[in-house]
Amino acid sequence: MALLKPIEIRNTGLVAAYWRLTHCQIDHAAGIAEFRLHGWPSRDARQAGKAPLPGLAYRATAEELGLPDLHAVTSGTLYAAARARPAADGTVWFADAEDA
Repeated sequence: MALLKPIEIRNTGLVAAYWRLTHCQIDHAAGIAEFRLHGWPSRDARQAGKAPLPGLAYRATAEELGLPDLHAVTSGTLYAAARARPAADGTVWFADAEDA
């Protein structure tokens, strides 16, 4: 799974349009899931093994993810959260993204 949405990276003129979940760290003691989506210019660039552009970081509790606990986290849950929640910079980037 991936999300399609062109986003300019940090006012650089570089645009990532293909976004994939690349990292997830769950701290059960703290009750926090931290995850990151990285972007590539296109699916073809990712499939060709090109390095991703800088990513977008997220943090959420099980309650914020709509889960009974963090043991139930799935990739689909994290993509849904990225569509609905603000990233660390406070922006909801993927509310209108298409599925890839």
